[in-house]
Amino acid sequence: MVIKKFQRLNSNFLNFAKILLFFPTCLLGACAAQPGIWVKDSSTTLQLDQDKYACLQEAQQPYGYSDGGIGWGYGGMGGYSGVKTNQELFTSCMKARGYQWHLQASPN
Repeated sequence: MVIKKFQRLNSNFLNFAKILLFFPTCLLGACAAQPGIWVKDSSTTLQLDQDKYACLQEAQQPYGYSDGGIGWGYGGMGGYSGVKTNQELFTSCMKARGYQWHLQASPN
């Protein structure tokens, strides 16, 4: 009896956790998919490009996976590795430099 209650409670918790993870992912996807531009008063195109480049460098994060082959998880035998941009870090970096994201009207 106790085991069944625990299993039901565990199942309900997992369903709730899935929902909690699903909605922020949808929101982040919606924000990332909206076209726009970074804007800062008194900023030149050159300064914008330099700041974007610096923020992209800061937001790079390595990842890797090894399926038990030789290596440390970053490109060992039978694995893969690479670098991806952490969008949250990139956005925070741009905001810290004084930029604001302005949405562009879609050409519909």
